[in-house]
Amino acid sequence: MKDGAVKIYTMMPQNNEAMNRVAIALADLLRDELAPEFAEDSSSFAIIAGPPLTEDYALYWAESAKDTQTDIIYLSFELGREHHGPTRLAVFAERSGIIYRWADCVLWAPKDGGALRVMPKGLKMCFSHDGKALISHKSRPAQSLRNGMIRARARLLRTARAVTEEQLAHAEDGWRYAA
Repeated sequence: MKDGAVKIYTMMPQNNEAMNRVAIALADLLRDELAPEFAEDSSSFAIIAGPPLTEDYALYWAESAKDTQTDIIYLSFELGREHHGPTRLAVFAERSGIIYRWADCVLWAPKDGGALRVMPKGLKMCFSHDGKALISHKSRPAQSLRNGMIRARARLLRTARAVTEEQLAHAEDGWRYAA
């Protein structure tokens, strides 16, 4: 991670290195430029890695996003197969008192190696982050969705393998706002 502003949490009984590697890699790969006017803002973005997302768990993360004013990307992993990467991505964010929940998202990567995007299925928008919060993009890239998804998965897993021990030390066990 470039500056450690994004918080990484693992929601497992013990810290799971494979999940943390993917979450740290995703934080780096989703990074867009920080607009100068937001440079002094505090970070309000977290990536949570954990087991498959149930409806009750999704409600919990939506409320957590609202209560903590934190944008959350939740990475679901199949237990025992974490090294294969996430099986599902979800985004939880609060804007102007409204809780948004996009529970079925995919990752997309451009051909040029630029920042990855999180794309909610069925919508024309996508997300990246600037190290402080999620950035909403009002349109999706025009390039092939399928090819971009393949590129994103390959880049994510390749980058996860390159995560250092120093980077892993920044991941935390458990969500500090857990009830």
